[in-house]
Amino acid sequence: MAATTESRTTAQLKKTVAAQKETLSKALTRISNLTDEIAILRGELNRFKSDVANDVKYLTQRVDGTD
Repeated sequence: MAATTESRTTAQLKKTVAAQKETLSKALTRISNLTDEIAILRGELNRFKSDVANDVKYLTQRVDGTD
């Protein structure tokens, strides 16, 4: 009977390990996707800052009458 209990325990552990591997794989994929999104957002934010700075410069020159 001890062997049967041990076999069940081993089978349960194998299922648990397989589920954890799947969960970890999904988490790593999601982290990778988020990392990519952050890189894209940083680029877009830098572009936005540049565009705003150019707009402010343009408006300042128009108000001051300097071109």
